[in-house]
Amino acid sequence: MIQILIVDDNPSKQNKIKNTILDNHDILGIDITIADCVKEARKHLYSNECDLMILDLVLPIEKNSNCDALNSIRFLNEISISPSIIPPIHIVGLSGYKEQVLEHNDDFKKKLWNLIDYEEDTTSWQDQLNSIIFHLVKTRQKFLGTSIENKLNVYFSELESKNLPITFLGAEWLTIGNNLMNIVEKSLFVPSKFSNGAKAKNINIDSLKISSEYDFQNLIHLILRPWLPNTEPENVAITYDGNKKNADFSVNGSSIIIEVKYIDSTGKKNDTLKTLEGLKEFYKMNANVKLLLFMILVEDSISIDNFKIESDFSSQFAETTVVAKVFKNNLKS
Repeated sequence: MIQILIVDDNPSKQNKIKNTILDNHDILGIDITIADCVKEARKHLYSNECDLMILDLVLPIEKNSNCDALNSIRFLNEISISPSIIPPIHIVGLSGYKEQVLEHNDDFKKKLWNLIDYEEDTTSWQDQLNSIIFHLVKTRQKFLGTSIENKLNVYFSELESKNLPITFLGAEWLTIGNNLMNIVEKSLFVPSKFSNGAKAKNINIDSLKISSEYDFQNLIHLILRPWLPNTEPENVAITYDGNKKNADFSVNGSSIIIEVKYIDSTGKKNDTLKTLEGLKEFYKMNANVKLLLFMILVEDSISIDNFKIESDFSSQFAETTVVAKVFKNNLKS
C-alpha cells in the first residue's frame, strides 16, 4: 500500500485530509504520517520512503514558529538536492493561502505534481485529492502485480528518459548469459570499428591481437571484470566424485562458470567438441552452477557449423542454463 506524508500546521485541516483519505481509499491509518512543520517533515524523509507528500505551501520551519511560503519553497528545493533526504515519489500542494501561493506560483509549479486550492467549506479539493490518490493506488497495484521483467522495463525507461546509463545484465540466467556473450562479441570488433584513423590518443588498437587460448582468456577477463567484478580465473569450481575441476573463470561462488576455447586446427576442433560435451555433463551435476558459458573462438580457416555447435551445447536443465557461442577471430596476429 502507498505511504502518505501530510505536512500541515493546522490540526483541523490535518484531520480533514486524513479522514478524506481513510473514508475513500483502502488505506490504513498507519500508512499516513502527519508532520506540522518543515523540521518534522525533513526528519521523517531522512529515513522513510514516501509515495505521496501532501504539502501545505505556507509552513513554519519549527512548530509554532512563523509561517511563510518561502519556507515551503526552500524545503522543496532541499528535497530535490539533498542526498540525505529520500524524495517522495509525488508531491501535491494543498493550501488555502491563495495570495502567497500566487506570489510564488512559478516556484511551486516547478516542484509540485499538482497544486490544489484548499477551501474548508467545499468538497472540490477532496475530489481532486481523491482522484490523485486513486491513480497512485491503481498504479502501485499494477506495478506490484506485474512480472519482474516488466518492472525492470519501467525502471529502464525512467533511466533512459534521464539519459542515465543502464548497466544491467538481466534478471534470469539465459538473458544474463546472452548479454555476456554480446559483450564479448562486440569486443572482438574493436579494430574493425575503430581502425579508420579516428583513434583515441595514446591508444594503440593494433596491439590487440589473439593468437592463442591464453590471449582469448585475457581479453575475456579484461572486458568482463567491470560487469562481474568477482570473476576468478583458474579457480576450483566444483568437486564431484573426488574429481576437482578448475574452471577458466568462476563467478559468485561458481554460480556462473565460463569455459574458454580456441580452435585453430581441425584436430583442435574435434578435441574441443569432445571436451565441451564432458564439461556440460560434469557441471550440470553441481547445483551451485546456475549458468555455464562456453565461449569458443574460431579462426576463419577452420570449417565449422556455428549454428549446430551453439544448438547442441546450449540447453536449460532444471538447475543449470548452458549457453554456447562461437566467435570469429577478428583480432588476428
